Amino acid sequence: MPTYPSTGSSLDSTTKSSLSTQIIIMVNNEPVGAVQSFQESQSRSNKQIQEVGTDGIIEIVPNTAAKVTLTINRIYFDGLSLPEAFSRGFRNLQAQRISFDIVVIDQFTGTGNDAIITTYHDCWFNNLSITYSATDYVIAQNANVDVTYISSIRGGEAIALSQGVGGARQIAGVQIDSVESAADSGAGGRRGALDFHGLISAAY
Repeated sequence: MPTYPSTGSSLDSTTKSSLSTQIIIMVNNEPVGAVQSFQESQSRSNKQIQEVGTDGIIEIVPNTAAKVTLTINRIYFDGLSLPEAFSRGFRNLQAQRISFDIVVIDQFTGTGNDAIITTYHDCWFNNLSITYSATDYVIAQNANVDVTYISSIRGGEAIALSQGVGGARQIAGVQIDSVESAADSGAGGRRGALDFHGLISAAY
């Protein structure tokens, strides 16, 4: 397989870029139709540790849990509002009292055990909006969703373990840590990597 000499990027005729046409969004094992965009955002605050007598930062440590939010845009299709399309039995934000999971299946690398399955656990709507416009007759709805935690697997295990070292590029020197893999895949209900033993002495 030919590769670019400086970067090692593949130059063969197969498609290497992930495409949105390979994504399936599921709730309660039902596909969600008419979704125009599905945006995931992950954030976490870090504390920069300084000290008197040192002109610089001596360490950076996370000081909050990672937060995951989703921004979803959907056309009002099949007579279903956005919550109803996500298998909810309500239309208005005030009605939600039960959380739900959203599952995104990325079939770009294959189906079945080769698909990447990302689960957004215990989701809550925090914003719903709808636009009626004279310039565009098609009604669109938007939602922001708070996610309790996120997990990604392929073939029942963490992505880094299932795809082999370095993935399709076979990148050398990939740092694979068993704790990070467990937190990434949500193994044992893990929601982060900082509660494992050995954190203080962990180094690569």
